[in-house]
Parts: sequence; structure tokens; C-alpha cells
Amino acid sequence: MIEAPLSEQNIRLYLLGELPEPEQVEIEDLAFADQRVLEQIQAVEQDLIDDYVSGDIPEDKRQSFQTHFLASAERRKKFAFAKALATVVKENTVPAPDVAIAPSWSTKLAAFFTRPVMAYSFALASLLLFFVGSWLVVDRIRLRSEIARLQTAQESQTAQNRQLEKDLVDERLRNQELMANRGTPPQQTPTPEVQPDSPPQPTTPTSPVVVAFSLVPGISRSSNSVPQLAIGKDVNLVRLQIGIDPQENYRRYRAELRTVSGQQVLAQGNLSARGGSHGRSIPFGVPATALGNGKYELALKGITESGTTEDVGFYYFDVVKK
Repeated sequence: MIEAPLSEQNIRLYLLGELPEPEQVEIEDLAFADQRVLEQIQAVEQDLIDDYVSGDIPEDKRQSFQTHFLASAERRKKFAFAKALATVVKENTVPAPDVAIAPSWSTKLAAFFTRPVMAYSFALASLLLFFVGSWLVVDRIRLRSEIARLQTAQESQTAQNRQLEKDLVDERLRNQELMANRGTPPQQTPTPEVQPDSPPQPTTPTSPVVVAFSLVPGISRSSNSVPQLAIGKDVNLVRLQIGIDPQENYRRYRAELRTVSGQQVLAQGNLSARGGSHGRSIPFGVPATALGNGKYELALKGITESGTTEDVGFYYFDVVKK
């Protein structure tokens, strides 16, 4: 079992996706519960970006950095910022000219700080450091707000599921009570005699029963808080509301629903996000007949302008049919 504080090596393996899934889940749970662990992860995250930009990251880790670490949109933004900063510093750094006689260290120091180019570079670097520090503070506040929002959404989903189960139990009890209190059998309505030449009577169509179910990002497959979807016998359609990060700005999305064994149940593209009181979400309708008892995984992908897809997130839930 992994305990806080974490070692830098474990955090690096976690960020590069090289830890076994149980240990990945333990680190996520620790970061969710302990602010110190979250700050550790953010610090090592920045170190990984700096190592990659400077070329100090080992060759065997570059593939994991590109495929796993940069899968997050937020990390790609941090990487782009660090890369731009390194380019600016490199362009404004002038190599010291060769001299025939080596000056003293005090002369070198004085000449170094009095050169206009170096003074400009230090001023620019100081300004960039100020903006980076301000951005990190704002980003930390945003992360805390996002964690609080996810906790609220998860608690709301749990309360909704419990209320649904309670309503089903109450309805079953009411039906049993009505059957027990019925003293006489119900009167049978006489069936009208149908004439041979009379046209058939039209039947009143019944409205389909739809169940809405919200999915929030950030819950792993092995987490103890995987939401549960209860489907009654009269349900025809399940409308999944897929919550997404406000930073995701794809115009179109693709959702792929499959079982935990990898069998695809349903896939649909050209989906669009909608705003609401609880943030942005993507509606995705699934016929109730396509779902059975068990665990499901929903993969959400963003469709780029060129038509390629990029992973946005994975969502997990359990289905219980009644």
C-alpha cells in the first residue's frame, strides 16, 4: 500500500503511466484526499516537463511522456508554455567572446551584469518568472475548485441513485398494499362485440420511459465510488449525460460504449457539448435493451478539424437491471 508522502520516483512512474493499475488508483485517491500529495504531483509534473524540454529525460521515457503524459489537455498547455519560455531564453543568450588573457572572477562578474543584452535577458526572464508564478497560483486555485465541483457532482449522483431506489421500493410497497386491501376481485369490463365488417379500433400508443444518468470525469475503473445505474423493466431508453472539463473546446465528440471485456455496445460521432447549471455535458442516448447487468466503460474522444480523434476521458459505471 502506498502512503504519503510519495517518493519522486513513484510519482514519475505514475505520471508516465508505468505503474500497475492498483497503484495508479492508490495515488489518485491519495491526491484526492491529501493536498500535500497533490502539490507533490504538480511539482514533479513541472520537473518532467523541464527535463523533456531541456533534453535531460532518458530516451526510454520519451515515448511514455509523449503518449501518456501529454494525453491531458492541461499538461499539453503547460508543455507548450515551457517550450516557448526555453526558446525565448535561448534566443536572448549571447555566448561570451574568447579572450587572450583570462580576466579575474570579479571582472567577469562585472562585465557579465553590465552587458546590455544580458541585462535585457535577465529582465525578460524575471518578467516571465513573475507570470509563471502567477499562472501557477491561478492554476492551483482552479484545480481546487475543480476537485470541489467533482465532489459535489459525485455526491449529487449518489443521492439521485439512492432516491431512485427509494422510489422503486415505495412504489412496490404501495402496489402490495393495494392488492392486500382489495376486498373483491375487480369487475371485468365487458368486451364489446365486434361486427365482422367493422374496422379495428385504434389503440393509444404508450410513451417511452426514459432514464437520465450523469457521468462525471476523474473516476477510475477500480475506484470504490463507481456510480450504479438501475434500469427498471419499463425503461426504454437511457440518456447518459457525459460531463466534460470546461477547458475542452472540441466542436464535435465521439462516444464509444463497451463492456469491461472490450466488446463494443454502441458508438456515435458528431456529438456536441451543451452548457448547464452544473457545467458542460454531452447527451448520449442508449437503448435499454442494449445494456445488461455488469460493468461498462465509455470512451469519449474529441474530433479535430482534420477529422482525427484524440482521447478526452474515460467513464465507468455499473448497470443493475430490475
